[in-house]
Amino acid sequence: MSWLQRLYQTYKQANTLDLPDSEKPVPAEHTIQNAHINIVLDGSGNILRASVLEKAKIILPATEISQNRVGNEAPHALADTLQYVAKDYPKYGGEKQSFFDSYVKQLENWCSSSFAHQKVKSVLTYVKKGRVIEDLVSHGVIPLDSNQQFLRRWENKDVESPALFSALPKNKGEIDPRTALVCWSVEISGNPENSADTWKDTAIWDSWIKYLSSSQTEKGFCFGTGKDQVVARLHPAKLRNSGDKAKLISSNDDKGLTYLGRFFDAVQSASIGSEVSQNAHSALRWLISRQGYRNDDQVTVAWALSGKNIPNPLTDIFDYLQDADLLSESLADQESETIDHGIDLGQGIALKLKSALMGYRQQIDNSDQLSLISLDSATPGRMAITFYREFSPDAYFAALKEWQEDFSWYQRQKIERPGANNKQIRYTVWPQIAPTARSIAETAFGKTLTSELRKQIVARILPCIVEGSGRAFPFDIVQKCFSRACNPAGSEKWEWEKDVGVACAVYRGYCTRHPQIEKRRFFSMALDKGNRSRDYLYGRLLAVAENLEGYALSITGEDRSRSTTAERYMQRFAARPFNTWRNIALALVPYKDRLRKNRPGFLIKREKEETEIMNLFNDTDFTSDNALSGEFLLGYHCQKMELLKKSDTENKGE
Repeated sequence: MSWLQRLYQTYKQANTLDLPDSEKPVPAEHTIQNAHINIVLDGSGNILRASVLEKAKIILPATEISQNRVGNEAPHALADTLQYVAKDYPKYGGEKQSFFDSYVKQLENWCSSSFAHQKVKSVLTYVKKGRVIEDLVSHGVIPLDSNQQFLRRWENKDVESPALFSALPKNKGEIDPRTALVCWSVEISGNPENSADTWKDTAIWDSWIKYLSSSQTEKGFCFGTGKDQVVARLHPAKLRNSGDKAKLISSNDDKGLTYLGRFFDAVQSASIGSEVSQNAHSALRWLISRQGYRNDDQVTVAWALSGKNIPNPLTDIFDYLQDADLLSESLADQESETIDHGIDLGQGIALKLKSALMGYRQQIDNSDQLSLISLDSATPGRMAITFYREFSPDAYFAALKEWQEDFSWYQRQKIERPGANNKQIRYTVWPQIAPTARSIAETAFGKTLTSELRKQIVARILPCIVEGSGRAFPFDIVQKCFSRACNPAGSEKWEWEKDVGVACAVYRGYCTRHPQIEKRRFFSMALDKGNRSRDYLYGRLLAVAENLEGYALSITGEDRSRSTTAERYMQRFAARPFNTWRNIALALVPYKDRLRKNRPGFLIKREKEETEIMNLFNDTDFTSDNALSGEFLLGYHCQKMELLKKSDTENKGE
């Protein structure tokens, strides 16, 4: 239950932060709902006006049961749907049962207690008049048909539909007015106008919490605090969004096998204090909305107990550098009208990234506590914690730094910057950073990647990021990335370039953290001209051949978007390099003849480079036709990036 205790502590700490009440966690015994209609009353319970709300989320008082209702009768305490708050709901064609009586009874009990609030009494006075729908019709909020019944479908396309049709969800083109949630504003003479909204009034929140606490008497042992408290029978949902029905804690199934066979009562299986459960879930909901990383239904949150910001291990680290001065300076040196110009940001960005991480670390006290939780749901009603861990600040930031150091490689990124006449210029940049878990999943499986598979891959990679260099990387993912990166024909050119960068990163990281210590190797991101590994040298050869043919095509104005021979043969080359190289070499002959006539200097340099690489092969390595490993990609990409650093102007002048 350490995660529950940490979230409970986070709730208490969050309420001490210097934040507006609307930006703090939802208070206990309250929930968040989408409101659709606002009715404004005076202090005596008379309606003043009414309007339709669009995309309005409000905090409303609720009971443990009403927070978990699914079609059953369980009124919220103040704001609720027309099915609850409108006595005249059946009169206008309400098809479902009216729950007005239970709503009013609960409101009366609250107002008759010593914790009553004047605004709540005004609402009670008004709803007991039994004319909510009638008033909403007269104020133009709810439209009726010719039979004076709820209008559910708008047929006239020439006239704009009433606002309620935009606010409510549609089912086969029809709305259900019953589901419209009504919230209240009470304007009392002498009170500030901006304090009229009941869902923003903290005094009403406190009033409801105290009233509900006074009516709860059954206590039990709380696993979260180790004390006797009022025990929660039901636990909150709506963690990831206002429509989320999945729960982390659930033991209310007394007919199935949730706890029967081991316990006699649900409390014996999950005894959590109501206050602890409400506050912990509220803190988790607050953290998810504030700083959660979402991957479909999968959510991951990293947070400091103090409330200070810390980077999430699954977010794209390049986002932290988008506005960095170093990035802007690198782009400023480029031609302003050049579109999609490859730029090597290299080691400078890596240093800037380390500086950014250190900046976050310096804001965190050594005594602060950091936590990471990942949630996922296999069914609409059940949610699981797939990963949870607590860290000291030093351990957490050291792990993030080690991930960047071990898995950094040239990663293809696309950005926009203003150019001449404020025209947005698109650049392709190659910073030396680690790929995201999502990018790795996309490279490994390409178009076959499903939502469920992506979540599985991200869940497997997350521990490798946050547990430091001692955590090995899954080799099957490395192999999948390598296979896709060796197949340029299987994707768009930009996508393949991205895949190569990701594949190189995961192979480099895998070798750095190899499960067998004696097999660990460190590869530099700079071109290593002293590396005599067969796989590395074959990669360099392929990059030279690709560069030579690509340049020969460009000087005659031919379509450079088509693949070169080296790119077309890449997959076969990785499987049978010696045999395939002979085919590539023969295909290069006409391109070399073209360069010999037009750019002899360029050809001499490339042939010299090719000869130098050939001379580095050991006697039998070059003639071996065994399949290449991921090191082949490292040599290929390093050589390719080295050649790209030479500008077109320099090459044409040779």
